[in-house]
Amino acid sequence: MELDMERIMILLQRKYSAVRELDRLTKELEETVARNDGISAAMVLEMRDDEMIKADRCMEEIWQLGEEDREAYEKIKALVECDLSQAVGETKEEKMIYEIRRKTQAVLEGLRRTDERLNRRLAGTKSFYRDKEAVSLRP
Repeated sequence: MELDMERIMILLQRKYSAVRELDRLTKELEETVARNDGISAAMVLEMRDDEMIKADRCMEEIWQLGEEDREAYEKIKALVECDLSQAVGETKEEKMIYEIRRKTQAVLEGLRRTDERLNRRLAGTKSFYRDKEAVSLRP
């Protein structure tokens, strides 16, 4: 069975779109929190959850493509888990997959920064990121 590279590209592009929307919604959440608008914040949180589910479903579907063929599974694993700093791709499809993953990673990094700001603002000393800072400051 040949691996459907086009389907993987489509699913990764859908995931990228969901992550971009998640990023937009997280910035919107930050604004609603700044306005102390609890009702809007709850609605935005629900919309964020929907986007997370969409992204997860895309990855689930990608993994399902390799369920019945060990070779396909290994190829998928290499495509979606490899170190992007060293990934070049041998085919046009592989190069496109790595490019989509790079774009997704860039959005995720910005999203994490926004989420960290928001979390620190809301949780203060109980922030999820509080311990992360202490760990990163250790020699």
